[in-house]
This record gives sequence, C-alpha cells and structure tokens, in this order.
Amino acid sequence: MGAFFGRVFRGDWLSSVKAAAWPAGLLLVMAVALAIPSYGQDDEVVVGWSDRLRIALAMLLQGFGGGFEMKAGGGSSPFGSDSGSGSGSGSGSSGGIFGDSGTDAMGAASLSLVPLTVTLLWIGALYLGARMLRTRGAGLEAAARLSLLVSGLVLVLGLFAQPEIQGVEISSSPLLAALGALAISLAVTCGVLQRDDLAAWLAQRPGARSAVRAFGTAVRALGAVVALCSLVGFVAYATTDGVDGTALLIALPILPNIGLAVLGLSWGAPVKFDVQGQFGMVGSSAESGSFGLSEIGDVWGNGAVAGALSLGVVCALTLGVWAARRSADRREQLLAAGFSLGLVLLFTGVSGVSAKLAGGLADWGGQGTSEFAPSVPDALLFGLLWVGAATFLGPYVLRLVGQQALVPPAPAAPPMPPAYGPGAGYAPGAPAPADPALPGAPPVHPAAPPNPDVPDHPATVAAAPSAPYAVEPHTMHLGAAPAPVAPMAPGAPPVPGAAERKRRVLIWTATLTAAFVIGGGATAGALLLKKNNDDDQSGRAQNKPPAASQSPTPQQDQQNQQNQQPSESATPSTSPSQTPSPSVSQGSATLPTGFVLKQDPAGFTVGVMDGWKRRQAGSQIYYEAPTGGAYLQIGIVKNTPTTSYDNFLGLETKHLQTPETDYRRGQLIENTYQGRPGALWEFTHIPEPDESGLRRHVIDQAFVAADGTEYAILAAGRADLWDASKDVVFSTATSTFTVN
Repeated sequence: MGAFFGRVFRGDWLSSVKAAAWPAGLLLVMAVALAIPSYGQDDEVVVGWSDRLRIALAMLLQGFGGGFEMKAGGGSSPFGSDSGSGSGSGSGSSGGIFGDSGTDAMGAASLSLVPLTVTLLWIGALYLGARMLRTRGAGLEAAARLSLLVSGLVLVLGLFAQPEIQGVEISSSPLLAALGALAISLAVTCGVLQRDDLAAWLAQRPGARSAVRAFGTAVRALGAVVALCSLVGFVAYATTDGVDGTALLIALPILPNIGLAVLGLSWGAPVKFDVQGQFGMVGSSAESGSFGLSEIGDVWGNGAVAGALSLGVVCALTLGVWAARRSADRREQLLAAGFSLGLVLLFTGVSGVSAKLAGGLADWGGQGTSEFAPSVPDALLFGLLWVGAATFLGPYVLRLVGQQALVPPAPAAPPMPPAYGPGAGYAPGAPAPADPALPGAPPVHPAAPPNPDVPDHPATVAAAPSAPYAVEPHTMHLGAAPAPVAPMAPGAPPVPGAAERKRRVLIWTATLTAAFVIGGGATAGALLLKKNNDDDQSGRAQNKPPAASQSPTPQQDQQNQQNQQPSESATPSTSPSQTPSPSVSQGSATLPTGFVLKQDPAGFTVGVMDGWKRRQAGSQIYYEAPTGGAYLQIGIVKNTPTTSYDNFLGLETKHLQTPETDYRRGQLIENTYQGRPGALWEFTHIPEPDESGLRRHVIDQAFVAADGTEYAILAAGRADLWDASKDVVFSTATSTFTVN
C-alpha cells in the first residue's frame, strides 16, 4: 500500500487535474444556469446572485450524497422539540424567498431530493475525464489521483455552498457529498482505466461475462425507456397552466425523477403523498393518498388513461425486445430482464422528495413532514407482470418485424490465417504483423486483451521496455479460432411446421396466464429470487478454481515417481534425437521461503517470488522483480497449430538469422510435462534493445494442454548471475503451475 500511494503522489497530477476539470466544470455551469433567474424577486432582491449560486450548488450536491438544510435563530437541534414552533410566520414579507422577517424566525427545515439528472451527467463527465487519462496509458494510480481531486473539489464547493442569508444558515453536508463523490469517482474511473484487465478476467469466466453483458443490456434498455418517459413527463408539465420558464428550468435537474414517476404511472404504480403536521399557512393537516390511473381519468379523461397504458406497453416491450436481441441465450435474457426490474426499483426508490419543517422560517411556520414519491411495492408488483410478459413476448416481436432474436454482436469473420510452420514466427525486435481480426490495428500487438464478446485468439506481444531485460514473445502464431455456433433462438424461424408452432404458442399462453392469475406478483417474485440464489450458488460452485493440493494421493506419488525417473537419468543435448524423451511432472504446492502462490486472472496458478509485480501484455503475463533484471513469463496461445518443440525450432531459426544477438543454445529437447507433450528450451543471448551488452539466460518449458491451448513457463535473468544449482524461480514455477 505504501508503494502504491507513493506512485500515486509521485505521478502525473497535471493530467489528473485536467481530467477532474470535466465534473467540476459541469457542476459550476449548472449552478450558474440555476442562479440566473431571480425567482420572483422583482421588487426587492433579498437573495443576490452569489447567494443563489451557493444555494444552487447545495441543491446540486444532493446528486451524490449531499444534503440541504436551513436553520434560523442559531438552534442546534433542527427537529428535536416543539419549542421553536408556532411563532415563525412574521409579517411584511416583500415577496422574496426569505422575506424581511427572517431575522426573527427560529426553526429549521430540510429537503431530501436526489436530482438524477445531475448524478447521470456527473458520471458522464467523470467518464470523459477517465477516457482522457486512458488514452495516456494511465492505470489505477491515475484513478486514485482523479478520485482524490474530484472529492476534494466537491468538498471545497460544499463548504462554499453554505451561505447565511438574513439569519438563515444553509448547510450542504459537504463531508457526505465528498464521500459520495469519492465512491462514485473510484467506481467509474477504475472501471474505465482497468477495462482491459476486467475484460481479461471476464474472458476466463463465461458466467460472469454473461452477467456483465446482461447488465449492460438492462442499462441501455432502461436508459431508452426513462428518456422516453422523461420527454413525455416534461411535455405534459410544460403544457400545464401557470408553468413559466423558471419552473421549467427547475424541472431540468429532476427529469429522470419525473420519467420514473411517469413509467410507474403507465404500469399502474401510483405516486403517493403523505403530509403530517401543523403548518402556519394551512393550519393542521394530516393527509395521505395517491395519484394513479384512476385520478388521471378523473382529471384528463379516459383518453389520457389509454395513452398512459400505451406508453407502458411501449416501455415494457422495449425492455423485452432489447433483452431478446442482445442476449446470447434464454438464461441471459432472463438475467437482463431481472436486472432491468431491479434497476427500475432502485431508481424509483431514490426518485422521490421529502421535506421536514420545525419552527418558523420566513412565511412558513409549524412542524411536520411531507413526502411525495412513487410507490415501490406497487412498482415491484406491476413491474413483475409487465417485465415478465415483455420478456416472454420479446423474441416473437422480433420475429414479427423480421429480425433475428438472441444473436449477440460478433465481429466479421477474419481472413484466412497465414500458413503455419517452423518459419511462421518472427524475431524479437521485428515489427509484428497486424491482427486480421482487428481492422486498423497498429503494427505492434495492443496491450489490451480481446473483447469478451469476441472469441479469444492468440496474440504475440513484444516485451515492454519497462523491464531492463525484455523477453521476446514465446509464440508467434497468428489467426483466430472459429466462432462458436450460436444456439437456436426461440425467436428464430423454427423448424417445426405451423401446427407445432401453434401448439407451442397456445401452451405458453395458457401457462403464462395461469401464472399471472394464480401466482400473482408476490409468488413470481419469490420464485425468481429463489431461482437467482440457486443459480448464483451453483455458478460459484462450478466456477470455483481447484485448490492446490498440499499432499498428493498415493496414486499421484507413484505417477510422479514414474514420470521423474527418466527425467533424472536424461542428460541435456543439443540434438533431440540423441536424448531420451524426459518427463516433467507437477509437484506439490509446497513453496520455498519467500514464494507465494498466485491465482492469475488469466486462468492458471503459479508460485512466484513475493513482491514481484504482475504485468500483462496481450496473451503474455509477466511477474517481474522490483529491482529489474529477472522475471517470470507465462505465454498462452489458444488452439495452437504446432507442437511446442516445432515452435521452438522455428524461433531458434530466427535467432540464428540475427547474428547481433549472439545466440547460444543450451538445450532443446522434447519432453512430457504434466502428462502432456511439451518441450524444454534453454539458451543465452544478448537482447537487441539492450545497449549494455549483458548476456541473458532464458529457460522455457512449454506444453499443449488437453483443450489445445499452449502454455509456456519462461524464466529469464542475467547470464553471469545464473546458477542452475541455486535456481528456484523456474523450478518453483514449473512444479506449482496449474491450469484452473
């Protein structure tokens, strides 16, 4: 942690400041826009522009955890007792927000509101800033710097957004706002800057990759639905009598809140209100109720009810069609639908507004609470019905409009790969050919792994110049694995005849109707929750990597002895035909002192020295000594077309064609590693990029696993410091290496 924060504080702060200017500038621009209107202060301006700016900032900071509280008379307990109530109305108000009697008031009020427009726009500004850092090759250190800067700026703005106007103090809870900004900025910036590592991690875990893809589908679909409902709600609000430009400006920060209320109304979930207390202007009040489809019919007629229901159908089908079109199979489609419903409930729960009043503030006096919010229980009940029906109908709607359902996005088929053979490699330092599966790729292979939606393909990545002794790529194969065949989708043109299709539709319709009528929303929710929990538990059990064995079984001991016996009697030779084929077996996971067992995200476990730093370049994973000069490299090539021995021969030919490297073979032999065909290659050479002229010793054990993936375990270091009798890096790596 000390080393990490040392890199954080010694890093490029200027670029982080430029990236932090995006979210900070967005807050200032929105606050300035909200502070321009006078809000009814035509005769006498009580709240000036600078105070309105600070109030606007306090309101905007609620978008990520801030508060808005007003206190008058120096009271320390805003809502603790009734002592301040009953005498706060005053007289002679001039029409301003606080009036000229604010100095005689004593009391407190608070407003709880999450302006979702501010939250979403602020996340977008953070994303733009993080993207700017990502183009510069920044990592987690830059994410920490950007998050610290953003939270610090929010803290400063929160402290500034606490004006005192005629004895009324406004608090914005700056510490809570800064903590909320820190959490959001860390999540966003780490996700953007570590997207490549996340993609590599997901590539090895199909279940997690499917869940992430389903969540992305739900976010996109819900974004489109909320945007449509927000537009409808804003138009309906703008056409209401008595709404002027100032009221429309105030509605802009809460457009998604309005959209979620409209979505709930169109699905049958009402907006509930609850007012309790005693207020000076209206007297005693204790009222609660709701505003739903029946009230819409009473106010605007049955045509408005039909329009609201039509909007609900469009929104539900949008969620169902997106889930069907962007999902790889039925399970992922159901998962996307579940995420959509969960996000609707989450944002519905935070889209309401509540207020508290205790004592007297300007023309307002009394004590009580008020709350206006969409009903979350009704949203759960009706959401299950609407989303469940839309998920079932989504594939059939796609078929009606002539589109194919359940086909995930896939890249175009790459051209035919070059011929394989011993000469298919290329020498270190030579430009790597471009990957045909990635149009416009630079001449060197990118450090980012393939997209998790694209089938993995082998990649050759030259060693980064950060290591003093960079290793040449282990393998030089190019090409792409054949794309898997997508499963038959329910919405695709079926093979059975018309009678079979009709029978299937009738069965599904009867089953769905019975489930809705008998089970209802509560039963469906309980079953869905139980199913998700069972799927999660089984998924974790299936995806859990096998633990390293500390004590081999007697059968394993006997097999290890049989495998090690020819290896001990074999002598290295420069010609494989003169040497018996040795065998290397996997030993126990007992580690020497100073070593730790690493479960790598690339899908293997290996023992490395404690303190060595991991770095990934395409399909090559490096564990490098902090002092430089030595490292361990694991190369991974999926669907390799040649044996490890033939691949080594091709690479050796390239070495011999480059006299500047002064290549000298130690041994190159075929062997058996962990029961699989492999090869061992040991040599010394002078790396071309190294101007010091120091010779490097390299030893590489490669083998082809049962699934056709080739793994190469390579250890390199200075040749003048190499001692085979004292080598523990390579021996520990080969004895503990396990494919997860």
